[in-house]
Amino acid sequence: MAIGFRPTDDDERIIQGFKREGESTSDVLRRGLRSLERLAWEEEARADMARLALEDLSGEPDEWEYDEHGDVRVVGTDIVVPARKDRER
Repeated sequence: MAIGFRPTDDDERIIQGFKREGESTSDVLRRGLRSLERLAWEEEARADMARLALEDLSGEPDEWEYDEHGDVRVVGTDIVVPARKDRER
C-alpha cells in the first residue's frame, strides 16, 4: 500500500529538522507515527492512573501466601513459585 503525501513548507521544515543522518523522509514519518502511537498509549495510561488513584486495595484479601519453605503459593490453585535462591530459608 502506498500513501501519497505532499508536505507543506512547514511540514518539510519539521521533517528536515528531525531527519537523522542517513534517514529518508519515510523513516522520519515512521518515527513520527510511532511517537504518536506511544503518546496515545501514555495518555491512556495517565487517564487510567487518574481513574484508579483513589483505589484502595489494602482491604482486599491477598491472592497469594508464603508456604513453610518461603515459596509463594497462589491461593486456590496448585501454582507455587519457588523462593529466590539467594534468599535464606
